[in-house]
Amino acid sequence: MSEAEKDEIKLSRKQQIFIDEYLKCFNATAAALLAGYSEKSAHQIGWENLSKSEIKEKIQGRLAEVHMSSEEALKLTSDIARGDIALLVDVNGKFDMQFAQQNGLTKLIKKYKQKTTTKLKLGGADSETQELEIELYDAQAALRDILKVHGKYIDRKDITSNGESLVSVNFYIPDNGRENPK
Repeated sequence: MSEAEKDEIKLSRKQQIFIDEYLKCFNATAAALLAGYSEKSAHQIGWENLSKSEIKEKIQGRLAEVHMSSEEALKLTSDIARGDIALLVDVNGKFDMQFAQQNGLTKLIKKYKQKTTTKLKLGGADSETQELEIELYDAQAALRDILKVHGKYIDRKDITSNGESLVSVNFYIPDNGRENPK
């Protein structure tokens, strides 16, 4: 179906509301009720709406708009792996948020904390100090994740001994009536 044909599909106001509500709760009956269908018919109409191709297409299109693809997730992970604090500071070592925003580097920042302390002196000059704490996402973890995607990193875990060292155990097995050797 072409884009022009998709745009020509006209949905009723209730169907449009149904789609909006369904994408919030992923419950067809609840979405039908919120769209204004009666309690008696909400379950049946919710099911019917989900089986209509034009409604399915609209829902799938809206989901595609908001969901992150695996390629996009891998790109973001590789950006984090390549992240460098030097990209976020100027030549004087000062953090430049405007530069980071303009260059799409804020996605590297896990934590940003700024604290301003003002000391007031009676009859003297007031002073103000600023502290800035920036934590980037873990580049090593991002590298590990990328290597896992490419099958180059295997995290092996011992599931037989719960990670504890194995201890040799001696078992006594009865001789079932045979003589005990001395």
